[in-house]
Amino acid sequence: MNNNFFEIKNVDFSVGGKTKVRNVSFVIEKEGDIICLLGPSGIGKTTILRSIAGLEKIGNGSIELNGKIISSEKVNVEPEDRNISLAFQENSLFPHYTIEKNILLGTERNKGKKDQKISFKEIIELLNISQILNKYPHQISAGEAQRASLARSLITQPDLLLLDEPLSNVDQSFKEEIQVRLKKILNTLKITTIIVTHDSYEAFYLGSKCGIILNKELKQFDDPYKVYHFPNSIEVVNFLNRGILIPAEVTSPKSLENEDLGTITGNFIKPFPIGSKVKLLIQPEDLQHDDKSNLQLEVVDRKFRGTNFIYTLKTLNHLLIPVFVHSHHIHQHEIDEKFGIKRPIHIDHIVCF
Repeated sequence: MNNNFFEIKNVDFSVGGKTKVRNVSFVIEKEGDIICLLGPSGIGKTTILRSIAGLEKIGNGSIELNGKIISSEKVNVEPEDRNISLAFQENSLFPHYTIEKNILLGTERNKGKKDQKISFKEIIELLNISQILNKYPHQISAGEAQRASLARSLITQPDLLLLDEPLSNVDQSFKEEIQVRLKKILNTLKITTIIVTHDSYEAFYLGSKCGIILNKELKQFDDPYKVYHFPNSIEVVNFLNRGILIPAEVTSPKSLENEDLGTITGNFIKPFPIGSKVKLLIQPEDLQHDDKSNLQLEVVDRKFRGTNFIYTLKTLNHLLIPVFVHSHHIHQHEIDEKFGIKRPIHIDHIVCF
């Protein structure tokens, strides 16, 4: 018996007769889980949301919610009968209504519900939009409009909430706070949610599972830790842009050799025969700073991120390797200086392709 709360089985997502993403399958096991779909602009993420909401039909496979098929080749439940709420990236507020009235439109769908889990006032406070309630959409910022649209979607308490880049217009200084508030609301209400974003940090924080969509395919669907540390393809590595692939040769079941870095030990995620030529993923946190080391590389760039620096180091073979260092490290290095890498190099999880 299928006990998954939501499931997509072998669906091609298309718009205007053009297939955007092929043969997608994934499940949301429990009510209240948050799923994030990541991918570059134009890849088809919004088309997936529109199809789940019933705004686009599917020609193959099926979409099920609460054990009921809502979309298939033969079945297409009307959008208004799905109890699914979709908040678009662009401003979808009615221009002739105040923000308060726009939000309260969502309560119209709740008239038959006895268990209202969160009030209008609580949602307004959590999203910090009380100061704009009497204004009209043209009088507020794009970020405020996004939060108002989000409030309207939340107040309906749908079975499934679909958010299309919900924080793309929110100021960076306020974005993390809104992410915390949004996660708190969704967890409190146990609203099952699918969020589309191109921001991996946002996806890793909000999502219990993340799906990576590239080249018309769902390349990986897993928990955020595994997506980051155990990417399953070079395409996912390149999309996340959190490291570099360097050539290496497998020298034992727990070691490999790189011409510039020397011997690297650790546990292979996937075994390779001894002697295999591979591409080894080096992420910024894999290498450690040590000025006393005999492995000295040239600093070619330094990015200050507040709590840390990311140094880009050039090897003798002109590989550019990123290294993470806490911002309070004693000796900060300038461009063209030498930077020591601690030996022996050990990486807990060795990812190779």
